[in-house]
Amino acid sequence: MVNFAAMKGWAVCGLVVAALGCGRTVTEEDCAHVKDNMRDAWAAEARKAAPADGAAADKAAAVVKTEGDKLVNDWMGECKKELMGRRVEPKEMDCLLGAKTLGDISKCSEP
Repeated sequence: MVNFAAMKGWAVCGLVVAALGCGRTVTEEDCAHVKDNMRDAWAAEARKAAPADGAAADKAAAVVKTEGDKLVNDWMGECKKELMGRRVEPKEMDCLLGAKTLGDISKCSEP
């Protein structure tokens, strides 16, 4: 499994660094759009790793939902606290919004 806390940390860290440069101001709507994309990426990867059927699949689905909810709630808290009202490079926001996997999201913070 992917280390989601590290992924979230890299995404926030990259946006904070970008916030020091020029760009546009991060809004709560931006935070929500990134959150929705993170949830989609999480769900897609979780489907690939989940057991196919049976009781294990039901248990895995519950864990996946709980962890996904935690991931996006943590993101929203961090985004509102650390990023809202700060400047961000449009290319970094575009990367976070266009990422299809958690790995892609992590790469958005790379220089």
